[in-house]
Amino acid sequence: MGILDIFKSDSSKPKTALKRKKETEKFLKSINVPFIEHLPMIEEENQARIRKPKEIAERILILTYLNYVAEEPDAKIEIIDFLKSNGLWDKVSPEEKILFKSKELTELEHINISWRSEAIWVLLWAINKVDKIELPIEQVEITEIVSRLPEFMVEPSEYISSANIRSTTEILDFSDLIYRIHWATRNAGLNNDKSLNFNPSIVMEQHYAINWITYYAEEWDEVTTDT
Repeated sequence: MGILDIFKSDSSKPKTALKRKKETEKFLKSINVPFIEHLPMIEEENQARIRKPKEIAERILILTYLNYVAEEPDAKIEIIDFLKSNGLWDKVSPEEKILFKSKELTELEHINISWRSEAIWVLLWAINKVDKIELPIEQVEITEIVSRLPEFMVEPSEYISSANIRSTTEILDFSDLIYRIHWATRNAGLNNDKSLNFNPSIVMEQHYAINWITYYAEEWDEVTTDT
């Protein structure tokens, strides 16, 4: 059972933002995670904008191939050509294009690219390539990601077209939860509180991914994770 199963409702009516906030706070209280009641609600379901599954699938592939190039820089020309021939290069963000073309990545760039695997996992979950999502404690295994992707350097149109988006309710449930968890991890960091088991880097990447899915910014490079 994934963490979001506890939020499931039998009602066919959209869940209000207030109800979602209260459910999240109740869950956080049950696992001894602090929260503040005045942290704002997220958007209402009838106001939410959700990315198309095709766009999410394309972003998954871009991030995955960027991870590969970071580990295998000699393959960058081949990978860029592959992305161009499959209509993906134009979807690569400006900052990502710099990384793809870089002669040598810095240590920090390597680290940041590697952590994007946690964002990929959320994106895979959003298009039903991952059945459930858990609390941000353990890092995702790369083999688990690869097993949910098309074969390496194989034309990805079938994979992209097969993507199906989760319900807006599920996506907003997770958005609300990771938003409040991110506040808790930041607050713990400020207060040197070691009691939380959450990995701050996983939280950050998951929050980034869901905020992109829900249009907290139009472009990938411009996403923020305010709390």
